[in-house]
Amino acid sequence: MKTFRKSPPADWLPRLARTHARSVGEHDGKALPASVIAVQGRIVTVRLEVDCNPALPPLNVPIAESEYVRAPIQPGCKGMIISADVSLGQMTGLGARRPALNDSSPNLSSCVFLPLSHAEWGKLPGDLLQLYGVAGVQITDRLNGSSTVTLTKDSVTLSTGAATVTLSGGRVEISGELVINGQPYKAHEHSNGNNGSPTGGVI
Repeated sequence: MKTFRKSPPADWLPRLARTHARSVGEHDGKALPASVIAVQGRIVTVRLEVDCNPALPPLNVPIAESEYVRAPIQPGCKGMIISADVSLGQMTGLGARRPALNDSSPNLSSCVFLPLSHAEWGKLPGDLLQLYGVAGVQITDRLNGSSTVTLTKDSVTLSTGAATVTLSGGRVEISGELVINGQPYKAHEHSNGNNGSPTGGVI
């Protein structure tokens, strides 16, 4: 009969408990640095910016934002992922099941991307709301609304219904009915041979 040595429980029970605790901890939610590598609608694919072997796979996650203010998140944007205690799939359209309060932690499958500021960003006045985009900025009264303010590098356009005012290249273009001091302005010509002089007010 082979001889063997029995280990007293006082030695292996604490080790077993620590190993089990580490195993459970691996399934807890994480908050990790991440950068965006692709954007589809308002869902982004992020790369986790941590060193590990094997490397963690890219994740498809929603953005921590409101429906009413949507930032122009682009590939290369930096931030972090934060994890909820239960699945967010039903809230974000990435799942359908309503989670139970006692569900186990979903690990990295229930994360959102949160953009972060950077020390090298250009300084702007701190007492003003700063808005700018990649190709411009658009403000609208509602989703697909009829009243908009659009800013690009070449023009500023105010539009509501059939009326539009566009500032571009030193020109002001107005479409729709123009009313000045309550009086409609109508296109007209002067033909008295005096280069329009004398002239009256708006017709």
